[in-house]
Amino acid sequence: MRVMGILSGTSMDGIDVAVVEVAGEDGTPGVPPCFFTTSPYPRDLRDALEGVALSGREVSAGTLASLNVAVGEAFSEAACQALRAIDGVELIGSHGQTIAHDPSPPAGGGRPATLQIGEPAVIAQRTGLTVVANFRSADVAAGGQGAPLVPLFDFLTLRSEHESRAVLNLGGIANLTFLPAGCAAEHVRAFDTGPANMPLDEAVRFLFEDAGAYDRDGRIAAQGRISEDLVIRLLADPYFAQEPPKSAGAEQFGPQFVAEAVRLGRALGLAAADVVASLTEVSARSVIAAVPAQCERLIVSGGGTHNPFLMGRLVTHAARSHPRLAVETSDRHGIPVDAKEAMAFAVLAYRTLHGRCGTLPAATGAREPVVAGTIVPGKNYAHLMRAVWDAAPREGT
Repeated sequence: MRVMGILSGTSMDGIDVAVVEVAGEDGTPGVPPCFFTTSPYPRDLRDALEGVALSGREVSAGTLASLNVAVGEAFSEAACQALRAIDGVELIGSHGQTIAHDPSPPAGGGRPATLQIGEPAVIAQRTGLTVVANFRSADVAAGGQGAPLVPLFDFLTLRSEHESRAVLNLGGIANLTFLPAGCAAEHVRAFDTGPANMPLDEAVRFLFEDAGAYDRDGRIAAQGRISEDLVIRLLADPYFAQEPPKSAGAEQFGPQFVAEAVRLGRALGLAAADVVASLTEVSARSVIAAVPAQCERLIVSGGGTHNPFLMGRLVTHAARSHPRLAVETSDRHGIPVDAKEAMAFAVLAYRTLHGRCGTLPAATGAREPVVAGTIVPGKNYAHLMRAVWDAAPREGT
């Protein structure tokens, strides 16, 4: 089955669309993907999303409802553009846009919750295809973090019989999957190590007063000086000492974390570029500190791979603490660095349609694996259900 995955990460830098051939009982994806593209958000929509997800301000129910539809329309347009370029897509898995992710609120601080918007009914209506969305909530309901959800994809595509590997995604948040040599799914370990691009983007926008800015190619960090004092103080954040399973978002490493970094940096007399360089160092050190000692290969994907300063610091710290660790990008394994997460949600959608679990409790901390996602029927829904029924194994066969 040809399945489309659509994703916008916590950095909100665009909408990724990947089309993957998925087959078999487990939903094993073909690599490389059949198609991949990234579409930028319209500037006004991105500004509105950042105003809700990153500002900490309360918004009305009407504003959130309107944004839900607007993101659905933006995802629909990206999907329709892809459908004009490639034939045969039968199913869409849409992760949506994370607005809030707080699966472990402090005692008395509310109920565990996660929220992704991007109305799947709009996507189903515009494309005519059945859509699977809302992938995280079932895991949270089962006592899990609702994240990370990509480890199952990592297991299906990147595990090795003879080599222990760690798979790292550098999005807004950095998440790590550990695949011991010859592992079964229940042996996979995964969690969010902490920040990647999110605080870097926020710091550049804050310090340079440019709402659309980010540290392109790591140039700002490369001009700065890493402050050991600032790095040590930021690494004292309780999240880094927390044992997995754990997941993070803007609540941990968004505007408040950056505001504290800027405040400390100014108290230390640092230049703006020094603060950005030091935040990049925090991302690199927190990742490498989380890589298990027995790991032999680190496979990296995500937008952070395009930041040479961040990648350079990763390689430097890997060489110091893990001398046998090879560091490379997922491109070497047929998985484009920018496409991996969208590919993963295509696989999860396929598994949901076939009634198969899409989560790993060892990664999310849930009581049990769950079928992840809500199915929104499109015009092809009856056809899909007949195909799934016809392909289902029967007792005695």
